Amino acid sequence: MGSKAIRTAMVWSLSVCFAHQPDCAGQSPGVPALPTTTQDYVGYAVTNLPSHFATGDVAATDNTPADNPITNAGATLGRVLFYDKRLSHNDGLSCASCHQQSTGFGDSNQFSEGFEGGLTGRHSTALSNAAYYERGRFFWDERAATLEDQVLMPIQDAVEMGTDLDQLRDELAATDYYPKLFQDAFGSTEITNDRIAGALAQFVRSMVSYQSKYDEAVEIGTIEEPDFQSVFTAQELLGQQLFHGVGRCSDCHTTHAQVAERPQNIGLDADNSADEGAGNGRFKVMSLRNAEVRGRFMHDGRFATLEEVVEFYNSGVQDNPNLAGALRTNGGTPLQLNLTQAEKNALVAFMETLTDNTFLTSDLFSDPFVDLPGDYTGDGVVDIDDYNRWKQEFGQSGDLWSDGNDDGTVNLADFTVWRDNLGRTWEDTAFGAALFASQVPEPSSALIVCLLAAAIWGVSRRRAPTPPRSAVVSCAA
Repeated sequence: MGSKAIRTAMVWSLSVCFAHQPDCAGQSPGVPALPTTTQDYVGYAVTNLPSHFATGDVAATDNTPADNPITNAGATLGRVLFYDKRLSHNDGLSCASCHQQSTGFGDSNQFSEGFEGGLTGRHSTALSNAAYYERGRFFWDERAATLEDQVLMPIQDAVEMGTDLDQLRDELAATDYYPKLFQDAFGSTEITNDRIAGALAQFVRSMVSYQSKYDEAVEIGTIEEPDFQSVFTAQELLGQQLFHGVGRCSDCHTTHAQVAERPQNIGLDADNSADEGAGNGRFKVMSLRNAEVRGRFMHDGRFATLEEVVEFYNSGVQDNPNLAGALRTNGGTPLQLNLTQAEKNALVAFMETLTDNTFLTSDLFSDPFVDLPGDYTGDGVVDIDDYNRWKQEFGQSGDLWSDGNDDGTVNLADFTVWRDNLGRTWEDTAFGAALFASQVPEPSSALIVCLLAAAIWGVSRRRAPTPPRSAVVSCAA
């Protein structure tokens, strides 16, 4: 067979093979680099909890359903889903885009940006200790009855992620790794909406924050009488006393998880008509864990610092018919604390003792995605389909999947990246290593010669004539 016939056959067959693939802008979502031994979410979030979370008032508020307990494989799958940009319509946004680990899985921006640049109507809630809310309802207005219901809503929201679940299931099934992860988590490779929701919920419920300075005091003392004296500074002690005393903070932020029992109207506005929340201007009261690093506070993110939050309760509570009783004086007027500056600083210092740096940096909750060089389709395997995508995007500039060396243009250098990694899979990225194991099948030299010849020939021709079927079969053989 002549070289010209081979070149013609290759270009024709590859373009046909790739015709079903969608045009996608942006870099590949990457692949999960997971350890060879499944991480122990059950140990972290269930069996090894400190006593003040494993028993008593905190444990009584756990909203984990009997039919979706945390499992190591389920939470691992949930972690991958949580960080996967495939969950948005244009593969550009993940759950973690609006819920970042460094901010206690909240968003430092007042409103979060959706997949097309639109902004959310409310501030993204922080997820620390989401499991410890007995009512089990989610969102500021509690419109989701369970966490399993909640996790699918942003994925389908027209502003946030804009994905059709039917399309999402197909995208996940087309990868090399999701069928295996679903098999490990649920016993079969079947990908369903309920399983996606269950895995995401398991991961979120595993986000238990219990290793702060505050928790150290509880562990040294008892659940009923933490030894704050041995752990806190004088300023933090004053803040703790104000929090549980004249500040009335603990009337809403109850238990050692600092989560309210029900939605409250805290007097942000005299008129609640702009946003009724859960009704009558009431909103869910989130845990104060890791509040120091959040960056924004309240359902509309109006406050940017803890100092602003404290000043609001000190002097800014607005009267309205549905104001929480804890925020009224005995005379019925809105509570005004009239704290000194030193007392306000002490309250902030106490809330900073709730920061859990171990949680904020733990690999259990970090982004597992890395680049698999040459995997231009993002399916977790470097194979002929990746060559096909490179061929389709050749000569284009911008943020493209086939720009394997990140130089802004898809060219022959990106073919070299694909060639050098042909045969590698997502499992070669175990432990998050940048280098791959040497026991990877070498690509066929004949295949590379054939493809490279087709690539070079394609540079000089804008369109290839249709080759005879016999030529296609000969090259493929």
